Amino acid sequence: MQSDAKVIPCSSPSSSSSSKKPVFAYLGSWAAYRSGRGKFNISDIDPKLCDYLLYAFFGITERGTVIILDPKLDLEDDGGLGNIRQLEELKRINPSLKTLASIGGANVSSSAFSQVAANPSLRSSFATNARRFCKAHGFDGVDIAWQYPGDGDRWNFVQLLRVLATELHGAGLILTVAVGASESRALESYDIHCIARHVDYVLLMTYDYNGSWDSYTGHNAPLYAGPTDTTEFQQKLNIDHSVQHWLREGAPAHKLILGVPTYGRSFHLSNVLGYGVRAPSDDAGDAGPYTKEAGMLAYYEVLENLQNGWIKTRDDKQKAPYAHSGDQWMSYDDKESITNKCKYVVDHHLGGVMVWSIDTDDFRGSLGCKYPLMQAVNQCLQSASEDSQP
Repeated sequence: MQSDAKVIPCSSPSSSSSSKKPVFAYLGSWAAYRSGRGKFNISDIDPKLCDYLLYAFFGITERGTVIILDPKLDLEDDGGLGNIRQLEELKRINPSLKTLASIGGANVSSSAFSQVAANPSLRSSFATNARRFCKAHGFDGVDIAWQYPGDGDRWNFVQLLRVLATELHGAGLILTVAVGASESRALESYDIHCIARHVDYVLLMTYDYNGSWDSYTGHNAPLYAGPTDTTEFQQKLNIDHSVQHWLREGAPAHKLILGVPTYGRSFHLSNVLGYGVRAPSDDAGDAGPYTKEAGMLAYYEVLENLQNGWIKTRDDKQKAPYAHSGDQWMSYDDKESITNKCKYVVDHHLGGVMVWSIDTDDFRGSLGCKYPLMQAVNQCLQSASEDSQP
Protein backbone atom coordinates (compact mmCIF):
# COMPACT_ATOMS: atom_id res chain seq x y z
CA MET A 1 0.00 0.00 0.00
CA GLN A 2 1.08 3.54 -0.62
CA SER A 3 1.42 6.02 2.22
CA ASP A 4 -0.51 9.29 2.12
CA ALA A 5 2.66 11.30 2.72
CA LYS A 6 4.54 12.87 -0.16
CA VAL A 7 8.15 11.76 -0.33
CA ILE A 8 10.40 14.79 -0.75
CA PRO A 9 13.59 14.27 -2.80
CA CYS A 10 17.00 15.40 -1.64
CA SER A 11 18.16 18.89 -2.43
CA SER A 12 20.43 21.52 -0.99
CA PRO A 13 19.29 23.12 2.28
CA SER A 14 17.29 26.27 1.71
CA SER A 15 17.44 29.37 3.85
CA SER A 16 15.54 28.76 7.05
CA SER A 17 12.15 30.39 7.50
CA SER A 18 11.67 32.27 10.75
CA SER A 19 8.41 30.35 11.28
CA LYS A 20 9.86 26.94 10.51
CA LYS A 21 9.75 24.52 13.43
CA PRO A 22 13.24 23.88 14.82
CA VAL A 23 15.37 20.83 14.11
CA PHE A 24 17.49 19.34 16.91
CA ALA A 25 20.27 16.91 15.98
CA TYR A 26 22.41 14.79 18.28
CA LEU A 27 25.99 13.91 17.44
CA GLY A 28 27.32 10.73 18.99
CA SER A 29 30.96 11.73 19.48
CA TRP A 30 32.14 8.08 19.41
CA ALA A 31 31.37 7.99 15.68
CA ALA A 32 34.87 9.44 15.24
CA TYR A 33 36.23 5.97 16.08
CA ARG A 34 34.26 4.13 13.40
CA SER A 35 36.06 2.91 10.30
CA GLY A 36 35.50 3.46 6.61
CA ARG A 37 32.14 4.86 5.66
CA GLY A 38 31.13 5.19 9.29
CA LYS A 39 33.93 7.47 10.50
CA PHE A 40 32.39 10.83 11.38
CA ASN A 41 34.26 14.03 12.14
CA ILE A 42 33.00 17.51 12.99
CA SER A 43 34.00 18.54 9.46
CA ASP A 44 31.31 16.16 8.13
CA ILE A 45 28.52 18.24 9.72
CA ASP A 46 26.36 20.43 7.54
CA PRO A 47 25.44 23.10 10.13
CA LYS A 48 22.59 24.39 7.97
CA LEU A 49 20.62 21.18 8.54
CA CYS A 50 19.79 21.85 12.19
CA ASP A 51 18.95 24.71 14.51
CA TYR A 52 20.27 22.98 17.65
CA LEU A 53 23.27 20.63 17.61
CA LEU A 54 23.57 18.49 20.74
CA TYR A 55 26.99 17.02 21.47
CA ALA A 56 26.72 13.65 23.22
CA PHE A 57 27.89 13.06 25.84
CA PHE A 58 29.47 14.67 28.87
CA GLY A 59 29.45 13.20 32.36
CA ILE A 60 28.37 14.13 35.86
CA THR A 61 30.10 13.17 39.10
CA GLU A 62 28.46 12.46 42.43
CA ARG A 63 29.74 15.88 43.59
CA GLY A 64 27.93 17.70 40.81
CA THR A 65 30.89 18.33 38.53
CA VAL A 66 30.48 18.28 34.74
CA ILE A 67 33.27 16.22 33.18
CA ILE A 68 34.65 15.66 29.70
CA LEU A 69 34.57 11.91 29.09
CA ASP A 70 37.02 11.79 26.18
CA PRO A 71 39.60 14.60 26.45
CA LYS A 72 41.63 13.37 23.47
CA LEU A 73 38.55 13.69 21.29
CA ASP A 74 37.04 16.85 22.74
CA LEU A 75 40.06 18.97 23.69
CA GLU A 76 43.23 20.03 21.86
CA ASP A 77 45.70 19.38 24.67
CA ASP A 78 48.40 16.81 23.87
CA GLY A 79 47.37 16.48 20.25
CA GLY A 80 43.64 16.00 20.83
CA LEU A 81 41.15 16.50 18.00
CA GLY A 82 39.51 19.53 19.60
CA ASN A 83 35.91 18.66 18.78
CA ILE A 84 34.54 21.32 21.12
CA ARG A 85 36.45 24.11 19.40
CA GLN A 86 35.40 22.78 15.99
CA LEU A 87 31.76 22.91 17.07
CA GLU A 88 32.17 26.62 17.75
CA GLU A 89 33.57 27.15 14.26
CA LEU A 90 30.38 25.76 12.70
CA LYS A 91 28.64 28.96 13.78
CA ARG A 92 30.68 30.86 11.22
CA ILE A 93 28.78 28.94 8.54
CA ASN A 94 25.42 29.12 10.33
CA PRO A 95 25.44 32.03 12.81
CA SER A 96 21.99 31.06 14.11
CA LEU A 97 23.15 27.56 15.11
CA LYS A 98 22.91 26.76 18.83
CA THR A 99 25.13 24.08 20.37
CA LEU A 100 24.13 22.21 23.52
CA ALA A 101 26.24 20.08 25.85
CA SER A 102 24.32 16.86 26.43
CA ILE A 103 25.08 15.44 29.88
CA GLY A 104 24.24 11.80 30.53
CA GLY A 105 23.59 8.93 28.15
CA ALA A 106 23.60 5.20 28.68
CA ASN A 107 27.21 5.04 29.86
CA VAL A 108 26.91 7.71 32.56
CA SER A 109 25.96 6.44 35.99
CA SER A 110 22.33 7.00 36.89
CA SER A 111 23.35 6.87 40.56
CA ALA A 112 25.44 10.04 40.14
CA PHE A 113 22.39 11.89 38.86
CA SER A 114 20.33 10.45 41.73
CA GLN A 115 22.80 11.60 44.37
CA VAL A 116 23.07 15.12 42.97
CA ALA A 117 19.32 15.49 42.44
CA ALA A 118 18.57 14.39 46.02
CA ASN A 119 20.79 17.02 47.67
CA PRO A 120 19.93 20.75 47.52
CA SER A 121 23.58 21.78 47.88
CA LEU A 122 24.73 19.44 45.13
CA ARG A 123 21.90 20.56 42.87
CA SER A 124 23.09 24.13 43.26
CA SER A 125 26.73 23.15 42.64
CA PHE A 126 25.79 21.21 39.51
CA ALA A 127 23.80 24.14 38.14
CA THR A 128 26.72 26.50 38.71
CA ASN A 129 29.15 24.02 37.16
CA ALA A 130 26.90 23.51 34.14
CA ARG A 131 26.71 27.27 33.54
CA ARG A 132 30.48 27.64 33.85
CA PHE A 133 31.05 24.68 31.56
CA CYS A 134 28.92 26.27 28.85
CA LYS A 135 30.68 29.60 29.16
CA ALA A 136 34.13 28.01 29.16
CA HIS A 137 33.50 25.89 26.06
CA GLY A 138 31.14 28.05 24.02
CA PHE A 139 27.95 26.02 24.41
CA ASP A 140 24.60 27.76 24.24
CA GLY A 141 23.00 25.52 26.82
CA VAL A 142 22.65 22.11 28.42
CA ASP A 143 20.69 19.00 27.58
CA ILE A 144 20.03 16.59 30.46
CA ALA A 145 19.97 12.98 29.23
CA TRP A 146 19.54 11.04 32.49
CA GLN A 147 18.87 7.41 31.61
CA TYR A 148 16.76 7.00 33.68
CA PRO A 149 15.35 8.46 36.90
CA GLY A 150 13.92 5.76 39.14
CA ASP A 151 10.59 6.00 40.91
CA GLY A 152 12.27 7.61 43.93
CA ASP A 153 13.93 10.23 41.72
CA ARG A 154 10.80 11.75 40.15
CA TRP A 155 10.41 14.78 42.40
CA ASN A 156 14.15 15.25 42.89
CA PHE A 157 14.52 15.40 39.12
CA VAL A 158 12.00 18.23 38.99
CA GLN A 159 13.98 20.10 41.65
CA LEU A 160 17.21 19.55 39.75
CA LEU A 161 15.69 21.00 36.59
CA ARG A 162 14.21 23.92 38.52
CA VAL A 163 17.61 24.94 39.89
CA LEU A 164 19.28 24.38 36.53
CA ALA A 165 16.67 26.49 34.75
CA THR A 166 17.15 29.39 37.15
CA GLU A 167 20.94 29.30 36.76
CA LEU A 168 21.05 28.77 33.00
CA HIS A 169 18.21 31.05 32.00
CA GLY A 170 19.72 33.78 34.16
CA ALA A 171 22.83 33.56 32.00
CA GLY A 172 20.89 33.48 28.71
CA LEU A 173 21.45 29.76 28.24
CA ILE A 174 19.08 27.01 27.06
CA LEU A 175 17.89 23.95 28.99
CA THR A 176 16.46 20.86 27.33
CA VAL A 177 15.77 17.37 28.63
CA ALA A 178 15.83 14.08 26.72
CA VAL A 179 13.21 11.66 28.02
CA GLY A 180 12.11 8.08 27.53
CA ALA A 181 8.85 8.56 25.69
CA SER A 182 6.76 5.47 26.42
CA GLU A 183 3.93 5.61 28.95
CA SER A 184 5.53 2.93 31.13
CA ARG A 185 8.82 4.83 31.30
CA ALA A 186 7.10 8.15 31.91
CA LEU A 187 5.00 6.78 34.76
CA GLU A 188 8.13 5.56 36.54
CA SER A 189 10.52 8.41 35.86
CA TYR A 190 8.79 11.73 35.22
CA ASP A 191 6.39 14.26 36.70
CA ILE A 192 5.56 15.45 33.21
CA HIS A 193 3.75 18.69 34.00
CA CYS A 194 6.46 19.90 36.39
CA ILE A 195 9.36 18.89 34.15
CA ALA A 196 7.89 20.76 31.20
CA ARG A 197 7.43 23.88 33.32
CA HIS A 198 11.18 24.33 33.85
CA VAL A 199 12.77 23.39 30.52
CA ASP A 200 12.75 25.09 27.14
CA TYR A 201 12.11 21.86 25.26
CA VAL A 202 11.32 18.22 26.03
CA LEU A 203 13.08 15.92 23.56
CA LEU A 204 11.00 12.75 23.23
CA MET A 205 13.09 9.66 22.47
CA THR A 206 10.34 8.18 20.34
CA TYR A 207 12.32 5.19 19.12
CA ASP A 208 13.62 1.87 20.51
CA TYR A 209 10.04 0.73 21.00
CA ASN A 210 11.14 -2.70 19.84
CA GLY A 211 14.54 -4.32 19.57
CA SER A 212 16.54 -7.49 19.98
CA TRP A 213 15.66 -7.54 23.68
CA ASP A 214 12.24 -8.84 22.53
CA SER A 215 11.45 -12.37 21.44
CA TYR A 216 9.82 -11.14 18.24
CA THR A 217 10.44 -8.57 15.52
CA GLY A 218 8.95 -5.09 15.71
CA HIS A 219 9.32 -1.58 14.41
CA ASN A 220 11.96 0.66 15.97
CA ALA A 221 9.78 3.77 15.71
CA PRO A 222 6.21 2.98 14.58
CA LEU A 223 3.94 5.98 14.24
CA TYR A 224 0.79 4.07 15.21
CA ALA A 225 -0.26 0.71 16.62
CA GLY A 226 -0.68 -2.11 14.11
CA PRO A 227 -2.81 -5.22 13.67
CA THR A 228 -0.07 -7.48 15.06
CA ASP A 229 -0.03 -5.53 18.34
CA THR A 230 -2.27 -7.96 20.17
CA THR A 231 -1.47 -7.14 23.80
CA GLU A 232 -2.19 -3.94 25.68
CA PHE A 233 1.55 -3.43 26.19
CA GLN A 234 2.29 -3.76 22.47
CA GLN A 235 -0.52 -1.37 21.57
CA LYS A 236 1.23 1.35 23.58
CA LEU A 237 4.57 0.93 21.82
CA ASN A 238 4.20 3.66 19.22
CA ILE A 239 4.80 7.37 18.77
CA ASP A 240 1.17 8.46 18.74
CA HIS A 241 0.40 6.77 22.06
CA SER A 242 3.48 8.30 23.68
CA VAL A 243 2.79 11.81 22.43
CA GLN A 244 -0.83 11.68 23.51
CA HIS A 245 0.23 10.50 26.99
CA TRP A 246 2.67 13.41 27.40
CA LEU A 247 0.03 15.87 26.24
CA ARG A 248 -2.62 14.45 28.59
CA GLU A 249 -0.20 14.70 31.51
CA GLY A 250 0.35 18.39 30.96
CA ALA A 251 3.28 18.85 28.57
CA PRO A 252 2.63 21.87 26.31
CA ALA A 253 2.59 20.79 22.67
CA HIS A 254 4.96 23.59 21.65
CA LYS A 255 7.65 22.25 24.02
CA LEU A 256 7.44 18.64 22.80
CA ILE A 257 10.10 17.76 20.23
CA LEU A 258 9.50 14.49 18.39
CA GLY A 259 12.52 12.22 18.09
CA VAL A 260 13.17 10.42 14.81
CA PRO A 261 15.92 7.83 14.31
CA THR A 262 18.45 7.66 11.49
CA TYR A 263 19.29 4.09 12.48
CA GLY A 264 17.41 0.82 12.44
CA ARG A 265 16.95 -2.14 14.76
CA SER A 266 17.79 -5.62 13.53
CA PHE A 267 16.81 -9.13 14.57
CA HIS A 268 17.79 -12.74 13.95
CA LEU A 269 14.72 -14.67 12.80
CA SER A 270 13.91 -17.94 14.52
CA ASN A 271 12.39 -19.20 11.28
CA VAL A 272 13.30 -17.77 7.88
CA LEU A 273 9.76 -18.48 6.67
CA GLY A 274 8.32 -16.15 9.30
CA TYR A 275 9.42 -12.61 8.48
CA GLY A 276 6.50 -10.30 9.23
CA VAL A 277 6.09 -7.89 12.13
CA ARG A 278 6.00 -9.85 15.43
CA ALA A 279 7.69 -12.84 13.80
CA PRO A 280 9.65 -14.97 16.33
CA SER A 281 13.21 -13.75 16.92
CA ASP A 282 15.89 -15.36 19.05
CA ASP A 283 18.79 -12.89 18.92
CA ALA A 284 20.06 -9.55 17.70
CA GLY A 285 20.67 -9.08 14.01
CA ASP A 286 24.22 -9.19 12.70
CA ALA A 287 26.37 -6.15 13.49
CA GLY A 288 26.86 -3.67 10.68
CA PRO A 289 30.33 -3.43 9.11
CA TYR A 290 30.88 0.14 10.34
CA THR A 291 28.87 0.59 13.53
CA LYS A 292 29.78 -2.94 14.69
CA GLU A 293 26.87 -3.19 17.14
CA ALA A 294 24.63 -6.25 16.98
CA GLY A 295 20.96 -5.33 16.69
CA MET A 296 21.57 -1.80 15.36
CA LEU A 297 22.25 -0.48 11.85
CA ALA A 298 23.06 3.05 10.70
CA TYR A 299 20.99 4.25 7.77
CA TYR A 300 23.97 3.95 5.42
CA GLU A 301 24.21 0.27 6.47
CA VAL A 302 20.47 -0.13 5.89
CA LEU A 303 20.89 1.29 2.39
CA GLU A 304 23.77 -1.08 1.73
CA ASN A 305 21.61 -4.05 2.75
CA LEU A 306 18.82 -2.90 0.44
CA GLN A 307 21.30 -2.57 -2.42
CA ASN A 308 22.40 -6.14 -1.70
CA GLY A 309 18.92 -7.50 -2.33
CA TRP A 310 17.07 -7.43 0.98
CA ILE A 311 13.31 -7.66 0.42
CA LYS A 312 11.54 -4.47 1.53
CA THR A 313 7.98 -4.20 2.82
CA ARG A 314 6.11 -1.03 3.80
CA ASP A 315 3.76 -1.30 6.76
CA ASP A 316 1.00 1.15 5.89
CA LYS A 317 -0.70 0.87 9.28
CA GLN A 318 2.35 1.71 11.36
CA LYS A 319 3.86 4.00 8.70
CA ALA A 320 7.26 2.32 8.68
CA PRO A 321 9.24 0.02 6.38
CA TYR A 322 11.05 -3.20 7.21
CA ALA A 323 13.19 -5.61 5.22
CA HIS A 324 14.52 -9.15 5.48
CA SER A 325 17.12 -11.43 3.96
CA GLY A 326 17.55 -15.04 5.04
CA ASP A 327 17.51 -15.10 8.83
CA GLN A 328 18.10 -11.32 9.13
CA TRP A 329 15.31 -8.74 9.68
CA MET A 330 15.55 -4.98 10.10
CA SER A 331 13.19 -2.15 10.98
CA TYR A 332 14.28 1.32 9.92
CA ASP A 333 13.13 4.74 8.75
CA ASP A 334 13.40 6.13 5.24
CA LYS A 335 12.47 9.44 3.64
CA GLU A 336 8.80 8.49 3.42
CA SER A 337 8.41 7.40 7.05
CA ILE A 338 10.41 10.41 8.25
CA THR A 339 8.13 12.69 6.24
CA ASN A 340 5.08 11.05 7.82
CA LYS A 341 6.52 11.77 11.27
CA CYS A 342 7.26 15.39 10.43
CA LYS A 343 3.72 15.75 9.11
CA TYR A 344 2.51 14.39 12.47
CA VAL A 345 4.52 17.11 14.24
CA VAL A 346 2.83 19.77 12.13
CA ASP A 347 -0.68 18.32 12.41
CA HIS A 348 -0.44 18.02 16.21
CA HIS A 349 1.22 21.42 16.69
CA LEU A 350 4.32 19.96 18.34
CA GLY A 351 7.42 22.07 18.83
CA GLY A 352 9.75 20.49 16.30
CA VAL A 353 11.83 17.44 15.40
CA MET A 354 14.87 15.85 17.07
CA VAL A 355 17.16 13.51 15.14
CA TRP A 356 19.21 10.73 16.69
CA SER A 357 21.71 10.96 15.26
CA ILE A 358 23.36 13.08 12.59
CA ASP A 359 26.26 10.61 12.29
CA THR A 360 24.08 7.61 11.39
CA ASP A 361 22.36 9.26 8.43
CA ASP A 362 24.05 8.68 5.06
CA PHE A 363 26.15 11.75 5.75
CA ARG A 364 28.66 11.05 3.00
CA GLY A 365 26.01 10.53 0.35
CA SER A 366 27.86 7.41 -0.72
CA LEU A 367 24.54 5.68 -1.49
CA GLY A 368 22.66 8.70 -2.84
CA CYS A 369 22.52 12.33 -1.76
CA LYS A 370 24.14 13.55 1.44
CA TYR A 371 22.02 13.43 4.59
CA PRO A 372 18.83 12.11 2.94
CA LEU A 373 16.90 11.77 6.21
CA MET A 374 18.02 15.11 7.63
CA GLN A 375 17.10 16.67 4.29
CA ALA A 376 13.65 15.08 4.46
CA VAL A 377 13.08 16.53 7.95
CA ASN A 378 14.07 20.04 6.90
CA GLN A 379 12.15 20.05 3.65
CA CYS A 380 8.96 18.74 5.24
CA LEU A 381 9.07 21.36 8.01
CA GLN A 382 10.00 24.07 5.51
CA SER A 383 7.05 23.14 3.28
CA ALA A 384 4.71 23.22 6.26
CA SER A 385 6.04 26.65 7.23
CA GLU A 386 5.47 28.01 3.73
CA ASP A 387 1.98 26.51 3.58
CA SER A 388 1.08 28.27 6.84
CA GLN A 389 2.04 31.72 5.53
CA PRO A 390 -0.93 34.03 4.86
